[in-house]
Amino acid sequence: MLSSAVFRTLTLSCHRILVPPCHKVEVLKSLWSPNFSFVRTYASAGPARRIGDDKIPFRVVRLVHPETGKLGPPVRLSDVLESVDLKAFRVELVTEEPEPIVKIVDRRDSYQKWKEQKKAIRKGMKAGEQKEIQITWGVDNGDLKHKITKARTELEKGYRVDIVIAPRKGQKLPKPDAMAARASEIASMLLDIAKEWRTRDVQNTITVMSFQKLPS
Repeated sequence: MLSSAVFRTLTLSCHRILVPPCHKVEVLKSLWSPNFSFVRTYASAGPARRIGDDKIPFRVVRLVHPETGKLGPPVRLSDVLESVDLKAFRVELVTEEPEPIVKIVDRRDSYQKWKEQKKAIRKGMKAGEQKEIQITWGVDNGDLKHKITKARTELEKGYRVDIVIAPRKGQKLPKPDAMAARASEIASMLLDIAKEWRTRDVQNTITVMSFQKLPS
């Protein structure tokens, strides 16, 4: 299993790209822009052929923690690649929106998982059938884990799954930036087996993310 030491190293390395607050947004927007016109979407990359390693067209990314599944701070892609044994592991781009997110996967395990996914999909995807799973903004870790497990089960069966994140009466509503970060964190827990097949529906208090199983 990949050590979290790599993640800690990369977290520290992100401080090398810090700039004065007045320029921070502009610099990060520039760094996150794709190189030239070579852009392939996460959806087109396929289950075992997501864009990987030095083919990822972003200079700054966020890394999914290999043990907790949480998103780390922005870090240079080159730092991620330098910290990984690329003979045994692969850095994969799992989504570009709303920001580039990557994860480190075992090459052998990734290939085996892809074969299993293809086998499951060939048994018959229930095209167009959809399930909905509701999560509150203040969900605790235990309930969130249960909801994500349920979503994964439905995705494995071939259903499309809508994750609806909404407020609960009496709960304090997070600020918009915290809501966006929370939604991306929840989405990252499914990106090894599914993709968002349509644009997120973001309203004042509710966010809806629509997932479907990765195609063969």
